[in-house]
Amino acid sequence: MNRKWLIIPDYENVEESVLLAEEYQAAFEYNDFWNPKVYENPEEVKKRIQLYKSLNRSLKEDTLHGVFLDMSIASKDTLIREYSGKCYRQSMEIAKELGVKGVVFHSGLIGNLTVDYYIREWLLQSEAFFRELAILYPDIEIYLENTFEQTPDVLVTLKKRMSDVDRFKLCLDYGHACLSKTDSQEWVLKMAPYIGHMHVNDNDLMNDLHLGVGEGQIDFIRWKQLLEQNGVNTSVLLELNGIEKQRQSLAYMSGL
Repeated sequence: MNRKWLIIPDYENVEESVLLAEEYQAAFEYNDFWNPKVYENPEEVKKRIQLYKSLNRSLKEDTLHGVFLDMSIASKDTLIREYSGKCYRQSMEIAKELGVKGVVFHSGLIGNLTVDYYIREWLLQSEAFFRELAILYPDIEIYLENTFEQTPDVLVTLKKRMSDVDRFKLCLDYGHACLSKTDSQEWVLKMAPYIGHMHVNDNDLMNDLHLGVGEGQIDFIRWKQLLEQNGVNTSVLLELNGIEKQRQSLAYMSGL
């Protein structure tokens, strides 16, 4: 498959990550900076940024996973909303310092809460926030990832409302989609025009296990077919930790 792959660099063994990325012409998606133990420590943030920038490799195709634990930029609680916004902006500042292509954020939607007033308020608050974020960081793409949603409809609605903001895109997490009540074909079909990035790993179709590709029950031949049928050719993070699991998954995907 002619596709840009990404892997998660292992901070403790980063040179191995660099060699694996070079072997498959892959980029990095940094998964350090969503962790409060990292982003709450300015010195730790600085140290990791300096290390990643010292590796003698281009970062322009890299991405970064933004904060998500306990975050709610659409919360009715003003303090929660303001703190979440502060943390999102910190993720964007880190991305700016690194010089990466884009940042992935979770939607924060409660997947099974589908009452109209909740969806309306989430759309209103999220649109206002992400429009402001896009203005503040005009050189960084923003990818909104499906997490616990049972259908793609609300995320697609938000993107349609923000159709004038080219750098605001959707991130299809195919593993999450396969755990929802909606068939993966519908996820790809509805999200296809708006996908800027993807996350992929394997699972047992019941739990978000982050298995190596080919170790679970997801049909990746069907995944490939769905992407080809819907003209999706975006970058894909193999969202796995561990060099050997990443290597196995890259080899598997390269053989599709």
